[in-house]
Amino acid sequence: MNAPNAPYPPQMPQQPQYGMPQYPPPYGFQPNKKKKKRAWIIILILLLAAIAVACLLAFYMCDAENNRDRNADFGQLEGKSAAEIQEMLNQQVEEGMFNISIAGVVEFENGTAPGNWEIENIPGNRYLMQVTVTRDDNGETVYESGIIDPNYHIQRAPLSYDLPAGEYNCTAVFSALDPETEEMVGQAGAKVLVRVKS
Repeated sequence: MNAPNAPYPPQMPQQPQYGMPQYPPPYGFQPNKKKKKRAWIIILILLLAAIAVACLLAFYMCDAENNRDRNADFGQLEGKSAAEIQEMLNQQVEEGMFNISIAGVVEFENGTAPGNWEIENIPGNRYLMQVTVTRDDNGETVYESGIIDPNYHIQRAPLSYDLPAGEYNCTAVFSALDPETEEMVGQAGAKVLVRVKS
């Protein structure tokens, strides 16, 4: 006979639940946001590094371009015959040799007018060229070119500063530059008379 007031059907006693204790997360703990923040920091660092590399590359390219002489023209000097041009094109300068070319006398109408320098880096040269012309009496630089590539020439260019009328004995120093590094590998010189008419 059933006991009075007993539940039907009889209920089984509940078993205790065992496992890892559950603790509330520390204040302000947000794991997903931390991961996202770290990812954004890495992306930002990579982006800044890419921009820095691009700026350095652009600076190097612009700097190399700015070193080139803006007065230099492509091809041979004016006034050459077809045979002379072909001879220059066929000429191969030996390794370690450097062919230089400049007018023996350069005349200027005045101290600020351009004169015919007739500087040429022939196609057969293996090196870049840079020319500096200095006065023999005081060593002052009266003309300095930029970098001239092979098969380029400077027909006309002004002096570096306004020279008074007169004749000046000068020395033109040709610097041969490595085409890859633009470092000087050798020099050659030539005597030049600079004549300013007025």
